[in-house]
Order: sequence, then structure tokens, then C-alpha cells
Amino acid sequence: MQLPAQFKQKLFLMLVGLSLGVLALHRPASPVLAQSLEELSLTAIPTRLGDDGQLHAKPGEKIQTLVKVQNSSNQDMTVVTRAQDFTLDSDGASPLPIEGEVSNRWSLASWVVLTPSEQVVSAHQTRGVNVVVEIPEDALPGGHYAMITHRPVFGDLESLATGETVDSGITQKVGTLLYVIVDGPISEDAFVRNLTFPKLTEYGPIDFTFSIESMSDVHIRPQITVELKDWLGRRVDVVQIETKNIFPLSSRDFEGRWNRIWGFGRYTAQLTASYGQSGRLAVATTHFWFFPVTLMIVALIIFLTLVAVFIAVRRHILHRRDDRSSTIATLEKKIQDLESKTDQPSPGSPPPGRGR
Repeated sequence: MQLPAQFKQKLFLMLVGLSLGVLALHRPASPVLAQSLEELSLTAIPTRLGDDGQLHAKPGEKIQTLVKVQNSSNQDMTVVTRAQDFTLDSDGASPLPIEGEVSNRWSLASWVVLTPSEQVVSAHQTRGVNVVVEIPEDALPGGHYAMITHRPVFGDLESLATGETVDSGITQKVGTLLYVIVDGPISEDAFVRNLTFPKLTEYGPIDFTFSIESMSDVHIRPQITVELKDWLGRRVDVVQIETKNIFPLSSRDFEGRWNRIWGFGRYTAQLTASYGQSGRLAVATTHFWFFPVTLMIVALIIFLTLVAVFIAVRRHILHRRDDRSSTIATLEKKIQDLESKTDQPSPGSPPPGRGR
């Protein structure tokens, strides 16, 4: 069936319009936008606030503190600051912001008031943001946590303030983790899990791993030591482990290293983690072998070789001695035979002692 010419023209224009619309939706970010994104440089000061337990108050009270944002770029920018709740990634360390309101026992963002929430930060300047935490009367005792984030907003980069990304893949968002403790009866419990040393190590240093699981109502920052004892029970070394914050109902992995090069025998490692306001302890113990197997095998081979050489040389010397003794005995016998023949009288000669 032949289509009318007018209909063909309309259909053609519609297809062209759709194609242009698709291209517009998928066009890459402009070079100017990409360049502007690359030039952005914000820094949140500090990166953590209150993790030392200094920010605490009773229900119904207020806490006031200050965070800062630094603009290290060459251009002024408008910065939007807001508070967000967050959760932890599977590693137990990386915070992931949560958009919107959440019903969470550890939530803090809804209690936070920021002033100013939007301001112009000049190039290479630092501006402060007042943080007021209004603790509700019915707040549960323990730790409450939020993330105070800063985003740039100016010109074509306004999309960054809404959390959208651009095709260039470059975004700028920095923040401070805020730790607040509500006073009251707080439970503190932690356990050491999976303290692991290599079962057999020939030479050091020795790397080991473990994790600490917190069942507390508040974040903990354990002080960790690992005591090493030899097979006689003597303490040979103590290793200090760098501490980390562990959030409630989460676990965190740790790594350590014993910088000992040589060892001999079975060793015991005892890990002690001190945490909490009351100085509670979490303890774990494991055993491992520290023995230079290859070196000992080489030394044993050398020793056996030397013993074999010594035995062979000794046998050779003894054999030569035996040969000389036999030769000497043969010669002595021959000499005795000659002497006995010499002492016997010849035929026709008078007997000894008889005169003529």
C-alpha cells in the first residue's frame, strides 16, 4: 500500500525529532563543565568530631560545636551543608549516606541544626558552620551518629547539590562524621574474633589478622596489645596495634605485624583489647610455630655430610694402620726366622762347648 506523501513527510520529521532528543539526553558533559569539576577542591575540617567521647549530654539538653569547610580551588563557590544519617559498608569502616529520614536507634541527623546551611566560600578561604544538636527528651542512651556534608553549587554545577552525577564521573562531596553520646545506662560489650597467625613460619616478620565485634550501645575505640611468649612461657615481645573506631553492633577487621626475623619452637600470642569507660577487656589466645625448617634441613644435610666424610677418613686411616701392622708383623716373623737359622750349627761342626 502506498503511503501519502504528506504522511511520509510528517513521519520523517517525527523520527528526526526523536533522534535529536535521544542525542540531547546522552550528550557528554561540556568541556567547560568537566574542567570546572576538576578544579573543585573542598576539605571538611575535621573529618571526625566527637569520636573521643567529648560530645555528650543528657536527654533534653543541647550541644553546640563547630565544623569548617575549606575551598582550595581558584574560584569562589557556594557551598550547601546538611546533616545526613549513614550506615556502614561491609568493611565496617566506610560510611554510606542515607537519603531521607530513617527510623534508626543510632540516628542523629534529625537532631542537628546547621547555621548557615548555605554560604559563599571564597577561593583559598575557610568558613565555619555552627552545629547545634538538640537532644529530645525521649532519646535513648548511647551513641548517635550523623554525617555533615558539604557540596558546591554554582552555575552549571547545581546538579551536584541534589546528589545527581554528571557524565564526567567527577563529583565533589566532603564531610565530617559527628559522634554524640546521650548519657544514661549504656551497655558495653566486645569480643575478639578470628585471631589468626600462620600455623608455621620459617622466618619473619609475621603478619596476623583479627576482628573485634562490638555489641555496645556506643562506639568503642579499643587499645590493643598482642603479647608473644616462647615455648618456655617467657614473654619475648609486645606488639601495639593501631586503634580504630568500632560502631555499635558492627565488627571491624585489624591487621598486625610481629617484626621478628628468627624464632625457634612453639609460640603463644595473647591479644588484649581494653575498651569502654569502665576499662573492660576482650582477650583471645592462639598458638603457632616459628621454626626455620629449610635452614635446619640444610644444616642437617651439611652435618650428615661432615659425619659421613669423617667416618670415611677414619676408616681409611684405620685401614692403613691395619696394613702397616700386618706388614710389620710379617717382617718381624721373617727376622725371627733368619735369626733362628743363624743360631743353628752347621753340619760337621763340633757341638758347642766341646773342645778338641
